[in-house]
Amino acid sequence: MSAPAAGHDLMPTVPEHLPPGERPVLATLRARPGHETQLAAAISTLMASVRAEPGCLEFRSFHDAADPGAFYLYEIYADTEAFRTHLTLPHVARFFPEVERHSMTEPRALVQLVELEVGDPAGA
Repeated sequence: MSAPAAGHDLMPTVPEHLPPGERPVLATLRARPGHETQLAAAISTLMASVRAEPGCLEFRSFHDAADPGAFYLYEIYADTEAFRTHLTLPHVARFFPEVERHSMTEPRALVQLVELEVGDPAGA
């Protein structure tokens, strides 16, 4: 697969209708073949900076044991505003070109999660 076109926008959109409280997100990244080490290094660098953000409650990264080119970033921010602030920070801006260079990630790769309530099987 060829590199994304210049200007390929990976910046997530943060919906207005998210519930109040903690903002959990899950990002899935797929390394370009032969770029697994470079993508892992970029994630590691990002992780160190994000964990120091005042609004970040948790930032953990994983790779698939059976597929070393698949990476998962599990993040929890204090609230939606903390996540919006996170997206404006310089270390995040530096990360997106690395994602473009070393991955085949699509803009939809970041999922805004809403926690199910105990006793609410429908998740409503």
